[in-house]
Amino acid sequence: METIAQFDLAEVNNAVAEFGPAQVIVTGKTVTEKKLSVISQASTAALAFMCNQKGKTGKMAREQTSQAGEAMIAKHARGGNYKPLADAIAAITGASLTIRNRAEFETLAGRFEDALRDLKNDGFIVCKKTGMEKPSAKRNTLLQVIALITEVQAVAAAM
Repeated sequence: METIAQFDLAEVNNAVAEFGPAQVIVTGKTVTEKKLSVISQASTAALAFMCNQKGKTGKMAREQTSQAGEAMIAKHARGGNYKPLADAIAAITGASLTIRNRAEFETLAGRFEDALRDLKNDGFIVCKKTGMEKPSAKRNTLLQVIALITEVQAVAAAM
């Protein structure tokens, strides 16, 4: 076998990748509009950093990060890695969850829709102050999980 090249591992570890110039185009009239224009085009790493900000900028950064996270979950699910989706659902519900295979992934929304149908009074409670019905926390949680699953399945199918 002929040696083509030899690399010193220390040199490889210390190598610096060269990238082109980093340019951010800011638009808007007010400072808030300018900040929001930056957040709308920011990288996932920058969004993760900005999530801790207050006000409109922090809210938009959290929304953008959530959308990026949903896309990453869908990418993993498309490849058969259901752990990120199971992590997200378990974090929302506070309950253990196992997704063993593609068939369980495909029927996952149905499992939570069944739980939604099984709720007492369809998941509505009567507000003591107004006497009107309002959705219970359990109903809202199940609807959030169903929406996540539906979106992840749609994005994974479109990839």
